[in-house]
Order: sequence, then C-alpha cells, then structure tokens
Amino acid sequence: MSTDFKALWNNEGSRLPDIQEIFAKANKLNRNIRRKLWRENVVLPLTAIFIIWIWWYYQPQMITTKIGIVMIVIAIIAFLIATNQLCPLLTDGNAETDSRQFLTQMIKIRQKQDFISSTMTRVYFTLLSTGLALYMIEYALMGGMVFRITYYTLTFAWIAFCWFYWLPRKVKKRKKANNEVIARLEELNGQLGKE
Repeated sequence: MSTDFKALWNNEGSRLPDIQEIFAKANKLNRNIRRKLWRENVVLPLTAIFIIWIWWYYQPQMITTKIGIVMIVIAIIAFLIATNQLCPLLTDGNAETDSRQFLTQMIKIRQKQDFISSTMTRVYFTLLSTGLALYMIEYALMGGMVFRITYYTLTFAWIAFCWFYWLPRKVKKRKKANNEVIARLEELNGQLGKE
C-alpha cells in the first residue's frame, strides 16, 4: 500500500517524528554498509591473489600447504558471495518514499546481516583458521621448537582475539545501529496508520 507520505508530512497538525532525520540516518547506515562492501571487494580478492601467488612462486612441497591455501581462498570466495547479496537492498530512501516499503527493505538488510554475522562468519573463520593452520605446518617445520610454538601461539592468539572479542563487538554495534533505525521507521509507520 502506497502512503501519501508528502501530504502527511506537510500536514501542520501532524505529530509525525522527524521524517528527514529518520531517512538520513537510514541512508547513512546504508552508505556505511556499501563502503564496507567496497573495501571487502577490493581487499579480500587481493588477499586471495596474493596467497595464490605465494603458491605459484614458492612452490610448496607439502600437501597440507596446498590444502590450506585452497581452504583460505574458498573462505574468501564464500564470504564475498554472501556479503554481496546485500547490494540490491542498499538503495537510499527519501521523504517521498513509501515508509512501509523502506521499513521492509531495512528489515531485509538486518536479516541478511544477521545471517552473515552468524552463519557465514562462522564458516569463514572456521575455513580460514583451519586453512591457516594447515598452511603454516610446512613453514613452521623449517624453524626450531621455540619458533614453532611462537608462530602458532601468535597466530591463534590473533584468531581468538578476532573470534571472541573483535567480532562480537562489531556485530553488537551493527545490530544497535540497525535496530535503532528500524524502531524509528516502525514508530513512523505506526503513527502514519493513525493519521
């Protein structure tokens, strides 16, 4: 159902929330997601190309190294496929847009992001961590015991930091921003229904 949004907005007696502010906030959120997608679409393929170049240039001998590289590249490709499904939803709304349609769009974005944050990120980190562990075996064996322990400790400390600290904080921050915009749009739609 299309809402005569502009007419309601111009109604002096209307006590609608600040519509422009709500749309500005939602559009800013969408722009941030688009920028993040652009960065990922540049950085992750370059990382995959670099890893494949290492395979080609250094010619690893152990099968674990090759399996590790394949797993890392698969992790990157799977993550990019999942995150790029957000692109068609990231259109800007404005004060003349049907607010119900825009609310539906924002809810779909949140659902996709929830899927990416939970399922896809777990798949990505599992493949990446396992691939990295396998990849490192050949090069860790080139050093002594102290080198091997330090090598694995630092790598897995970094993965644990990302998995248990950085990622949950990032997801929490993203959910807070999404929920705030959706709550404002729901409030707006509720008030439009009463007008």
